[in-house]
Amino acid sequence: MRELDKNTRERANLPARRFHRGPLGQVLERFLHSRASASPDFSLVELEQLWLAAAEHDPAIGLHLFAQFSPQDWHVLAHLCLFCADVAESSRCWARYASLAADSDQLRIVEEGEGAGVELTIDAPPQLARYLVEHYMVMAVTQMRRGTGQSVLPLRARFRHARPAYHEQYRPWFGERVEFNAEHNRLLFDQPTQALPMLNRHAGMVELLCQELDRRLAQRRQLGGWAGKVAASARQALEQGLPASLESVAESLHQSPRTLRRRLEEQDLSFRQVLDLLRGELEQYYELQGFSRAQIGERLGYNDSAAYLHARKRWRDSPSA
Repeated sequence: MRELDKNTRERANLPARRFHRGPLGQVLERFLHSRASASPDFSLVELEQLWLAAAEHDPAIGLHLFAQFSPQDWHVLAHLCLFCADVAESSRCWARYASLAADSDQLRIVEEGEGAGVELTIDAPPQLARYLVEHYMVMAVTQMRRGTGQSVLPLRARFRHARPAYHEQYRPWFGERVEFNAEHNRLLFDQPTQALPMLNRHAGMVELLCQELDRRLAQRRQLGGWAGKVAASARQALEQGLPASLESVAESLHQSPRTLRRRLEEQDLSFRQVLDLLRGELEQYYELQGFSRAQIGERLGYNDSAAYLHARKRWRDSPSA
């Protein structure tokens, strides 16, 4: 199987890079039997290449990939939904935190006369958007079935993309009322389905996970403008095992260190604060994925555990975190 190069693509357009965060890219690599990447974050260009390669083996890979996920591969959102009180609450949690999984995702709760559900928008090239929509919609239905213990089916499913040749394979997940070339990507459920309780509902776990995800959302809001460009450049450096310094990041963004420092100060941030916010976010993700403390420290750019633990205390105690 040909190798997929994560390290050379899109460097010239780094400030505009958008990422999918989570194990999706790594599961695709596993499906392709290609070399596993060190980082769980993939740019949309990298992710599209993986999907296209996977589709050469299975044209309906968008519908089938979630079956390749183990619970350890799930994004924290997939776990959170199983702790919710019912299907309706799990949908609300998905809509609230979808942007944490990918920069390209927008999800909102919608209501129509016959039911309510979610509308998914993917800001990506059409072919990649189709794979992602299929994957997310199958994941949603699968987790609802797993959580409720019942064979949940949507009242209606709508997709913006054209009807694919494998459209018959939509039925096991979406039933008979499936529309293509629709105005929106939507899954609608009737009221009895929305009220189905989750078998493992746990209000305490929902509160705990939502507190952490709300913290991540607050961090993400801080990393807009030049801070976001700095974070993206630093993230790429860490992915490649390179030092993420003010000088190296400034060079990648075609700025002088002094100018970049001033631009960050205009957002009331220092370079170290941006780096701490980024490392704090990555650390939380790596912890949820089961990486050891030594592995996390190495991925975050520290040569020894003592330096990592000292920095960890700083960013966890920082008011901006």
